[in-house]
Amino acid sequence: MSAPPPVPTALVVPNIIEGYVEAIRPAFPFIMILTVFAAMLVPLLIMLFALSTPQTRRGPIFILNTLAICLGILLGVMGSHLWLSSILSPFAVVSIPEDLTFTILDIWLGWFAEGVLLIRITAAFPRSQLLAVLAFPIAIKVGRVVVNVLFSIHWIKITLRGGLANQFSIIKTQPVWFEVAFILELVDNGYISALFLWRLVDKGHLFKPKAIGRVDSRKSSSTSRLQNLFWIASTNFVFPLIFGVAQVVAIFIGEALLSASLQMANIYVEIIATVFATIWSSTASFEAATSHTGSGTTSSYNHPTIVRMDRVTVSSSDNANIRFPGGGKPEQWDNYGSNGAVAV
Repeated sequence: MSAPPPVPTALVVPNIIEGYVEAIRPAFPFIMILTVFAAMLVPLLIMLFALSTPQTRRGPIFILNTLAICLGILLGVMGSHLWLSSILSPFAVVSIPEDLTFTILDIWLGWFAEGVLLIRITAAFPRSQLLAVLAFPIAIKVGRVVVNVLFSIHWIKITLRGGLANQFSIIKTQPVWFEVAFILELVDNGYISALFLWRLVDKGHLFKPKAIGRVDSRKSSSTSRLQNLFWIASTNFVFPLIFGVAQVVAIFIGEALLSASLQMANIYVEIIATVFATIWSSTASFEAATSHTGSGTTSSYNHPTIVRMDRVTVSSSDNANIRFPGGGKPEQWDNYGSNGAVAV
């Protein structure tokens, strides 16, 4: 019995190349997302430290922001290394500890940014309303924790068995986990955004954005600062909400690669939005306080922590010189409408 004729090399090689290209295709969007966003976090980290004080660095918001940025950079480095290794050395054994660390960061990293927003909510609402305001998001987060823990265990088991486990492959083989997780996340962030809009309507600030930053000067400076940051951060959380809607739509139409890419990008969008809110409040306030270049007197104050939009309330720390508009005193700033400052 004669042996079958050999397959021509001209037919085998193209098939091998096409198979290899198809296998590494999902890696490219993840490498781009991880590299670009991780690089963006480096200047944000520098700005966060440069615009902070020793006092603010001990606060929970600064700590959570710093952890989120550092872990986001670590996620980008590890993810890029794993995906590049799969391209350059497709037959090499993947480091299980590195893969598991990347998996845990991928699942839980966004919670640091959400934790910052919850802290800001507690400062923006009176204590009598906190239970009613936080009951629903806390219940949703408990459900998300359960789903994430079960999914983490499932993902770790697949990895320990030597199976191929990454965002793209898991979404294709286990879409139900992601559908539930994405929907709960969308409801959670959607509630926060709706709560923000309701608060603006309730206070009559929806069509008066300059009044959004107004805070109660009778409260402590730290609470007032958190209130001011809440308004800024809530607007920024519209972008993660948009990404969340896109994630849910992509996974239900069967676009696993697109959904996984959006999920990865959304992690960094949440971090950047939250940190940007903190940096924005630290820079915009000083510019607002010194934006009036007319003749005026200069008064020495200890580093202002919070000022109202239409009436200045300054508390002390490090010495800083503020030029009052028109030479007036802080209590006379009502004459300038809402051109006052926010928080320094």
